[in-house]
Amino acid sequence: MLILCACPNLGPAMVILLFAVFAGVLSAASNLVYVYLPELFPTDLRASGIGLAIAASRIGSAASTFVLPVIVQFYGVRTALGACVAVLAAGGLVCWFRAPETRNLKLEALDHAVSPAQAPNAVRTP
Repeated sequence: MLILCACPNLGPAMVILLFAVFAGVLSAASNLVYVYLPELFPTDLRASGIGLAIAASRIGSAASTFVLPVIVQFYGVRTALGACVAVLAAGGLVCWFRAPETRNLKLEALDHAVSPAQAPNAVRTP
């Protein structure tokens, strides 16, 4: 996406190729959401946490569906692509610094990683 924003004189074949690569990478990353999200929540909060995360994602998708054509109409395609790059970069940075690493952890170990102060209504088993 950044290349598409920065290089206005790309040929049609290169534009199609870059969009195809972007679509493939984004599809692969979005499939990981359903693998990674369950690992972030303790068992007793897992369904609610995933539901809230997916709902927030759907709200963002719906909002961007309405905002993107407006940006294209008033500011142009390059600005719209630049806005997409900015949103993706911001999300990537937040994940890089804030998303916990769950490699080599069992889901049961994650249940005990959440303190009662973080989940006051959760029932904890010893």
